[in-house]
Amino acid sequence: MCTISFLPTRHGFLLAMNRDEQVSRPRALAPRRHWTGTRASLYPSEAGGGTWVGVSDVGLSLALVNWYAKPQRDRALCVSRGIIIPHLLAAEGLAELAAMFADLPLANINPFRLIAVSAKERQLREWRWDGKRLTSSRFGWTRRHWFSSGYDEALTNKMRAAVARTFAKWTPAGLRKLHQSHLPDEGPFSFCMHRKDARTVSYTEIVAAKSGAVMRYAAGSPCSGKPGAARPLPFAGRA
Repeated sequence: MCTISFLPTRHGFLLAMNRDEQVSRPRALAPRRHWTGTRASLYPSEAGGGTWVGVSDVGLSLALVNWYAKPQRDRALCVSRGIIIPHLLAAEGLAELAAMFADLPLANINPFRLIAVSAKERQLREWRWDGKRLTSSRFGWTRRHWFSSGYDEALTNKMRAAVARTFAKWTPAGLRKLHQSHLPDEGPFSFCMHRKDARTVSYTEIVAAKSGAVMRYAAGSPCSGKPGAARPLPFAGRA
């Protein structure tokens, strides 16, 4: 379904995400500002309001991928995973975010993995819901990739991870090119994914600095090279 990359920078971080979806899925809406609780936030959305990536004005960035390695239930009988990020972006920090999972109808949501980055706390965490149990992991403030696929998740992880291990251009520009690339080969395992029934449908990038964040969003396959429109979000209490 997706590729997520994290790169710490001198004054913040870059979080990049390729979203892979069925070609029959309706086109998403471009990012705009929302209110999540008392927090201002910025995220693209489905027509119904759900999202897969976002950032709040306290420097909390979230990205969600489906966890296809775990059993999936009939989507018609489940609550959309798209509700998760709009709910959690109301958190003031990672501790409050962790507590807010209790308010979600997890028993009716299919498995997912949620990546959370806190600029203020300089922390990187991942929550995993397997359909029965919610677990979390902490990572060092270091560069990292995550991969997801409904085609063959285990093989996709193996193929993309192999490309990532040989990737030397750990810069913002280098990561953008990686997300545009067809490495290792154009097809279901490439970073910019192409299949007959599915493809990478958008690229989202969050760049956080001291005073705020900028989200760039490009609809369509990243390999088209279309620049993403930039939307700023100042952090609360900052200039």
